[in-house]
Amino acid sequence: MAENITHSNPLVSVIIPSYNHAAYIEESVMSVVNQTYDNIELIVIDDGSKDNSGEILKKLQKQYGFTLVFQENQGVSKTLNKAVQQYAHGKYIDGCASDDYFAPDKVEKQVRFLEENPDYDMVFGKVYIVDEKSHIIENMKIFESFDEPVKQIPFEFLIENNRIPSLSIMLRRDILEKCGGYNENTIIEDFDLWLKVAYIGKIAYLNDYFAYYRWHWQNVSTHVLEITTAAWELVYSWKDKMPPALAKRVLARRDSITFCILARKYKKESLRYLKLNHSYWDSFIIMNDLKGLFKLLFCWNHSKDWK
Repeated sequence: MAENITHSNPLVSVIIPSYNHAAYIEESVMSVVNQTYDNIELIVIDDGSKDNSGEILKKLQKQYGFTLVFQENQGVSKTLNKAVQQYAHGKYIDGCASDDYFAPDKVEKQVRFLEENPDYDMVFGKVYIVDEKSHIIENMKIFESFDEPVKQIPFEFLIENNRIPSLSIMLRRDILEKCGGYNENTIIEDFDLWLKVAYIGKIAYLNDYFAYYRWHWQNVSTHVLEITTAAWELVYSWKDKMPPALAKRVLARRDSITFCILARKYKKESLRYLKLNHSYWDSFIIMNDLKGLFKLLFCWNHSKDWK
């Protein structure tokens, strides 16, 4: 029960798309069940797990009475859209991967902020990085945080520098509907949605820890080529909606960082993004191009794609 909330408590829909995380799914579910906020509907959709996640979830559902759905594998975006469209009734939408988990007061703090600041459509914050045994990994970050206690994140900043951990967010259901839900044609549906929200609404950063991100072999350095390419395609899809000066800078920088990321392991593919005819240059681009060229020429031990 959230004793410090003095206003009426709106319903929050928390969605957990579950897939092959039998070792972690109970911790994820219990982090929602044990929230300090008292008006939550939990929706868990198992997306065709091949391990014993289903048995664990059935036991937990019997004990705590949340909505539990089983389906053939459809992917994260379709699963999230299904949860929102068919099962969620909350004013606010929240979500957690089945290997991550919430801080106990995440929902309470974020609802309070959104209720007190109705001009904001989405809120996020910091996350701890934890290992397979849920021990915090000190001095490790997946995103750089901000110094301000509260900071608005405008579209112009976000499209160049996505610093939003997806498990740390909460957003209003109505803004999600205005944005058309999650994009089912990309593997970075979270970044796609953040950009849409920032373009038509307002996103706030709160300088607080809201969740725990699991760092293990399944999410370390996997799908780098696919994710990096998808990010490049997403940013370029916005080029005609940005002011010309912003588009020129953003697109040139996105080419350089994409080249730098891919140059070590995906040498042939990286050359697509090494462009020397940009009409915009700055130290960021030069630095990334130089780093990428060094990786391209001298780092061969992990590369298997050059033919």
